[in-house]
Amino acid sequence: MGTALKPSGTRMSKNTLTWYAIIAAVWIAFLTVLGINLVTNVIFFGDPLKHEQAALDKFGFPIEVVEDMPADAGGGGGGGGLVSSLPLIAAASVEEGAASFKKCQSCHTAEAGGANKTGPNLHNIVGAEIAGHNGFKTSESLNAIGGAWTYEKLDDYIENPKRLAPKGSMSFVGLKKPAERAAVIKFLMSMTENAPPVPAAAEAPAAEAAPAEAAPAPAAK
Repeated sequence: MGTALKPSGTRMSKNTLTWYAIIAAVWIAFLTVLGINLVTNVIFFGDPLKHEQAALDKFGFPIEVVEDMPADAGGGGGGGGLVSSLPLIAAASVEEGAASFKKCQSCHTAEAGGANKTGPNLHNIVGAEIAGHNGFKTSESLNAIGGAWTYEKLDDYIENPKRLAPKGSMSFVGLKKPAERAAVIKFLMSMTENAPPVPAAAEAPAAEAAPAEAAPAPAAK
């Protein structure tokens, strides 16, 4: 009675082959992905390795970063690096201000009788009391400022709402360019009946800085 003996290593050989097959499949998948990536980089950027800079050069766009200015630069406003827009209001365009105000229209209206939204209707805002304008319940942080919306406060608040009212509900990051703020304030003036005049010192800063005329030389004797 002869019984054929099976090789003792048969089961181990099958397991080994299975592991080899798994490892080979993983490597094939990795090399396939790597190859596709390299070919894609060559097609789109002309370089299989330096694709990050090439993609930035081809598809990137510049982002304007406004650097903080010294507190005394430009004068006026609420400080904290603010460059006052008040000297630019006289020459600002109402039409440009209306175009920039579209950034605010999701929260504000400005026409007479306009509805309050997430923020108050801004008709007659220039020179108005800060608290409770047009029946809108303003935040305690904003009420704490007190007083009226002077040109200086409007300029400061539009540039950075969180500077004047750190705990206020206004989430808008602000308008950093003085010329754009001047145009928006000019637009708000057009939406305000009997808007107060812009401070004379802001309208003609150059006149204050002009050197005094030299005194005439004494006549020769």
